[in-house]
Amino acid sequence: MNNIITHINKLKAELDVLLPLNKEAQAKLWGKFRLEWNYNSNHIEGNTLSYGETKLLFRLGDDFKAQNNSLKDVQEMRVHDVAIEMLKQWANDKDRLISESEIRALNETILVKSFWADAVTPSGQKTRRQIIPGEYKKQPNHVQLKSGELFEYAEPAEVPQKMQELLDWYKVENENSHPIIVAAFLHYKFVCIHPFDDGNGRVSRLLMNYHLLRNDYPPVIIKSKDKDSYLYALQQADAGNTDAFTKYVGKQLIWSLDLQLKAAKGESIEEEEDLYKEIEVWKKKISNKNQPVVSKTCNVVYTLLQHSLNSLKTRFEKEMNIYHEFFKKYNFESKTYKNKNLPPHIEKLNKFFNKITNTPDHIRYKDINKIEWVYSFFQPKTVGLQNMAIRYTVFFDQYKYTIQYNGDKIINKSYNVKLSEEEIEKIVKEISRHTFERIKRLLA
Repeated sequence: MNNIITHINKLKAELDVLLPLNKEAQAKLWGKFRLEWNYNSNHIEGNTLSYGETKLLFRLGDDFKAQNNSLKDVQEMRVHDVAIEMLKQWANDKDRLISESEIRALNETILVKSFWADAVTPSGQKTRRQIIPGEYKKQPNHVQLKSGELFEYAEPAEVPQKMQELLDWYKVENENSHPIIVAAFLHYKFVCIHPFDDGNGRVSRLLMNYHLLRNDYPPVIIKSKDKDSYLYALQQADAGNTDAFTKYVGKQLIWSLDLQLKAAKGESIEEEEDLYKEIEVWKKKISNKNQPVVSKTCNVVYTLLQHSLNSLKTRFEKEMNIYHEFFKKYNFESKTYKNKNLPPHIEKLNKFFNKITNTPDHIRYKDINKIEWVYSFFQPKTVGLQNMAIRYTVFFDQYKYTIQYNGDKIINKSYNVKLSEEEIEKIVKEISRHTFERIKRLLA
């Protein structure tokens, strides 16, 4: 560890002589850190945006259109960027330290709104629990390791005291220890508490970098491709070898200092892999431009139904089965809507086409507007429940189709882009989550 600190001190001393950077170099350097920080910290937690898509998102802003990613992933990246900006402002205030309310604000910012998530009870039973942004956990969030051993974080009742102890520790160590040691321990101690139901990993990395920025160091970027090493270093700390995690964080800081030093010397801060990532973005843009524009036709709608939407329908129907025990009767149906007042010759042509192909009428109508799939529940078994209908709708425009649920647009795609298995699963889970919330609210 001493060698790493010596290396860090040497780079920092060399850098301080060259500071401040000119505005252009500073903007370019921060743009690089901002991109790496947002992409990697979210990607570690399962965000599906690629590096190139993340780059486009921050380059285009509100003009960015998600292609094969959910709106949730796009929003997640945007709000994390907001959290980084909040953190920068707090770090610039050298006269005060971050507060408990601000840590809760970070969690609230990155999670945005309440949602329901799968969980496991202490007895091992599967359940669901509500995640409320900015609020400390109300149920244990221990995790089962691959070995089968249960790793226990702080109990819910302990969280307020543990968080106060963390901040008291920080007030003392902030002045007495090397910044990299304090930053690494701030991250690790927060993870051990795991105060929130979700977002703990991202907040821990935000706190670590808060301390570094406050002490005029660049942020540490934990690369998602190095996730296994990162988790292993945390596991070593859990086993009592906290130096292992501090060393790991120190090595990542050296990468950031090297990058900052290059910028200060006027050298290129683009890495070799950045070229290939840039090529990836360029290829995607070119590919999208070269794709033929597909207009809505009978065959286009039919193909979409057969090879994409029917899979969604089947998965949706299966998911709704888990709510059967609350009702005596249930029914699943589809409703098709098309343009009214079709010209007579189009009606005649459609009927003729249907006759010779032996294909259901609603599939062969070119003028179909939307299809609605409805799963209805009747005769509740539990007092307080009521009949309810769960539905999602697919709208067919001239060049795109849109899937909506509960009035919200989930996915918007060109006809030549089919739903992936991952997208289907996400859509179904989103609908199921809202269904569960609705039932639980009625029974509260």
